[in-house]
Amino acid sequence: MRAPKGNQELIRNHNRGLVINLLRTSGPMSRTELARRTGLAPSALTRLIRTFLAEGVVEEIGKTESNGGRRAILISFNPHYAYTIGVKVESCRLLAARVDLAGRICARHAITLEEAPQPEEVVGRIAEAVAAVRQGRTLGAGIAVSGFVDAARGIDLFSPLLEWRDVPLGEPLARLLELPVWVENDVNALTLAECWHGAGHRFRNFVCITVGEGIGAGVVIGGELYRGAFGGAGEVGHITIDPDGPRCRCGEHGCLEVYASDRFLEEEAKRLDLPGIPALAAAARTGGSYAQDVFSQMGRSLGIGAKNVVNLLNPEAIILGGERMDTADLFLPSFEEAVRHHSFPEEAKQLEIVRTELGPDGFLIGAATLVTAEFFRLPTERM
Repeated sequence: MRAPKGNQELIRNHNRGLVINLLRTSGPMSRTELARRTGLAPSALTRLIRTFLAEGVVEEIGKTESNGGRRAILISFNPHYAYTIGVKVESCRLLAARVDLAGRICARHAITLEEAPQPEEVVGRIAEAVAAVRQGRTLGAGIAVSGFVDAARGIDLFSPLLEWRDVPLGEPLARLLELPVWVENDVNALTLAECWHGAGHRFRNFVCITVGEGIGAGVVIGGELYRGAFGGAGEVGHITIDPDGPRCRCGEHGCLEVYASDRFLEEEAKRLDLPGIPALAAAARTGGSYAQDVFSQMGRSLGIGAKNVVNLLNPEAIILGGERMDTADLFLPSFEEAVRHHSFPEEAKQLEIVRTELGPDGFLIGAATLVTAEFFRLPTERM
């Protein structure tokens, strides 16, 4: 009995995804090797490759080394087959980039925003920024924004940093851009980028923690980004450190952000009569004991917050990133000591603490990877 037409199409698309994903993750290989690795019949594989070459999805890049027989032609995935757009929304700035399918930035654009920008203004400026970098075949745009994000509906539910509540971004941007649009929490986007292209590539279970204007975390479990039931997983910056502590911008008291973010450093700099964080860091590096104590205190607080995550999730690694990694030399020792001292011994012994590999560009690459991930997703994974 012949399979229904719909099933045949699903099988074709599944086979297509298998081959493209294998070439993306494992590099160039011959048709024979592709058939062996995917389990596809050589005739079916040959037809697929012929279609891919015509579309430009793959390319022939040379031949295998001779082993005494005929040298086979190598097939490689073409990362310039199409592009994705990544956008990062900050409190006073908007960044956009055109990114190829291998996660490399090909063009970028920046726009200055007024402080605490209105959503309507930001939507229009995003469209402007996307137009500035868009070129060639474009699969879609990914938007990385701070706060509690409902990724399924493309809504920023609550962003203390931007002072937004229930702001729809996905639908209005899709109409303006005439492109598919994905919206995600900015730290989740960074985490996805590190998972695909950076320090997270070698871990199946890790937590990416960012330090800067806010403190956030992205969680990867079994190689997949974990968003939680309602998209709010990873809000480590709002773990309560002291219920009687100062009020956080989220409305609660004594959150980790109060003791380890830029707000803490700025207030301590003011207390020491220094003009800001750069001056505070300079004083610490030139032997100022009070300034050094500030960064040590920040590192300890951040470490205590991180150890709660370690004890809860038992990850293989913590990956640290964010703007304030420019002072990592000052807070990292006390951070590591706090994590390893307060975590369960066996976990603390095996846990790796590493830095992001993509740096600040990770947010843009991650936003673009939201689109790329959908392009590479197998049809059966969308069901």
